[in-house]
Amino acid sequence: MYDALQIGPFTIQYFLLIAVLTFWLTYFILDSFLKDSEVKQLLNKHYWTIVFILFLSYKFSIVILRPELLLSSSWIFLTGGEKGIYLGVLLAIIFLLWQVWRKRASIKTVIYICGLVIICYTILFQIIKIFVLSIL
Repeated sequence: MYDALQIGPFTIQYFLLIAVLTFWLTYFILDSFLKDSEVKQLLNKHYWTIVFILFLSYKFSIVILRPELLLSSSWIFLTGGEKGIYLGVLLAIIFLLWQVWRKRASIKTVIYICGLVIICYTILFQIIKIFVLSIL
């Protein structure tokens, strides 16, 4: 799973390609299957912001978690790893709760959206990972 695709001078890990494709497919699947409601409006409004928060925390959580590596390596190639993803999930939940508090939406809606996105993303990620790894 840690193989990479070489395109000229760029090296892109298959994990990142699969993750981006899965985020994209999750959004379009949930957008097409959810009926117009508060859940769909909240999903359409904040989905890509949350994905951006997850990406930033994955790439730059190394500044908080292991700042000593910043002096020894190039910043572009560093990632936060698993702890960075957990930090991103925590920041995304805080962002969602802040939006709920600000818009006076219900916590039930947030829990429902989080459950749908996590289940859909996990299933799609595993299916795409199996498909990509069987080809390569």
